[in-house]
Amino acid sequence: MLNVLFVCVENACRSQLAEQISNRIYGNKIFAQSAGSQPAKTVNPKAIDSLKRIGIIFDEIQPKNVTNFSNERFDYVVTMGCGDECPFFPNTKTLDWKIPDPKHMNDDDFDNICLLYTSDAADDMQCVDLGGRRI
Repeated sequence: MLNVLFVCVENACRSQLAEQISNRIYGNKIFAQSAGSQPAKTVNPKAIDSLKRIGIIFDEIQPKNVTNFSNERFDYVVTMGCGDECPFFPNTKTLDWKIPDPKHMNDDDFDNICLLYTSDAADDMQCVDLGGRRI
């Protein structure tokens, strides 16, 4: 099983979507966590609503600071296009997906961002295809 950390600046939208979808849909292949370099106080309600619309219901989730994970080992750190704000994890493969920040988008456009993560898992047990992005 791959250990993956999804990182964006606030850990309120993109990285939360990636974590929740990965653990619910691809949980047999990866264990996902998420964090932010400057975490927000709460997860964006649009992210919670968007996840509910695709059938992912969960208990309370909170943004986390990426420094909380500095001593953990990850197979991959996936950044969401946060540029210089994203931290470096040595000895870890880093991918940058450059996913647009949906926090100011309407619900339909927000859901389209959410759907980037929900493509079928790849057959190869060593990789997962998340919205056309292979890990």
